[in-house]
Amino acid sequence: MQASPNTEGAYYSHLLYRGPEGQMISLHYCPTMETAEKVAKYFLDEKVLGFDIEWRPWGSGRSIKDNVSLIQLACEDRIALFHISQFKGNSIEQLLPPTLKTILESPNILKVGVNIKGDFGRLQTYLGVHARGKYELSRLYNLVKFSATDPSKVNNKMVSLARQVEEHLQLPLLKDSDVREGDWRLGLNKKQMRYAATDAYAGLRIFDVLEEKRKKLKPIPPLPMPTDFDPPPRLRE
Repeated sequence: MQASPNTEGAYYSHLLYRGPEGQMISLHYCPTMETAEKVAKYFLDEKVLGFDIEWRPWGSGRSIKDNVSLIQLACEDRIALFHISQFKGNSIEQLLPPTLKTILESPNILKVGVNIKGDFGRLQTYLGVHARGKYELSRLYNLVKFSATDPSKVNNKMVSLARQVEEHLQLPLLKDSDVREGDWRLGLNKKQMRYAATDAYAGLRIFDVLEEKRKKLKPIPPLPMPTDFDPPPRLRE
């Protein structure tokens, strides 16, 4: 996977992959509740999903659409972009597809990503989602990287998705500030779709690679638990 550094092919992308039957990865853009509910059903039987969200990065808006503009899910052969801010209405009932809520709250489906607690904290605050199956990739990364050589570094320290991708998937992750800091409430252009889809898909693939490497360690260390089991934050005295 090499290309000129001046081309998009020089960066990691979901477009580099094919599904189990050689097909391109399906990308579902869901700008309505009806489409989102239909597409979410594709993910109900998955055990692990790449997960990410986007929101309006500037301004003082307090609406749901400002703070949870887009939700992304990815499995091996498909990616969904649930464009919440494009749905009609402004209430939780009008903006959160029931099947998507089921997936997010299921303890049997791992939602993997970086800074996963922060993202799901946002979903709880603005959409009332009481998520389970929240999985922080940084913890698995630290386990795989340090368990054999420096166990003191097997901790909960955050490691950026970009760093994990470049180290384990062998290509840099494109982080275009104009795209990242754009207004995600509005209709998505091609670059935004690719950015959003790739981030979620990268999380899934990082999990797969790290899991494979964990299982090759001797002895095999246990898989870090989902963040659901983290103790509550300590209150300041």
